[in-house]
Amino acid sequence: MNLAQAASGYRKVVEENRKLYNLVQDLKGSIRVYCRVRPAFGTVKKPSCVDCLDEGTMAVITPGKGGKDTRKNFTFNRVFGPSATQSLVYVDTQPLIRSVLDGYNVCIFAYGQTGSGKTFTMTGPDAFSEETMGVNYRSLNDLFEIQQQRRGMINYEVCVQMLEIYNEMVRDLLSADGASKKYPFYGYSCLFDIHLSLSVV
Repeated sequence: MNLAQAASGYRKVVEENRKLYNLVQDLKGSIRVYCRVRPAFGTVKKPSCVDCLDEGTMAVITPGKGGKDTRKNFTFNRVFGPSATQSLVYVDTQPLIRSVLDGYNVCIFAYGQTGSGKTFTMTGPDAFSEETMGVNYRSLNDLFEIQQQRRGMINYEVCVQMLEIYNEMVRDLLSADGASKKYPFYGYSCLFDIHLSLSVV
């Protein structure tokens, strides 16, 4: 078997794997909602008002009269408890990120009140390390690693947009001047959008 035949066989296997991989993503649904429970503030141990029941369900506990608590259950595609690491959160997001390289459009955003951990999940803490980096950096590292693996087969051009929408103001996080303008919504943080153009070599 010569080199051209081997390359052709490799491309065929890659194409078959890609189709199966994207079929799984389609079956899971094009819109997914994940919930991450932030650890409690401080060192004082207080009863939590949130109970992670399983990987897809959480309960909000509201104290009632006579010591009777009310529980409301909420279902998500995935629930991450207070002890979930950055890498664990990314594991569920990774298949969507990788589907970008096959022509799918992907947009990831974090939603919640101030101090709920949106920026931590999407970017990471100020004390940045490989273990603590958020979805944004892990996504780009993943995309560029696969891009290198496929060089010689496919040329990729990656465009990334990162926005923060807070207090009805939108900021371009990749802009040098940090320009902002009025925006009619609030509560979002670190909108992460990836656009890709590709050509087969």
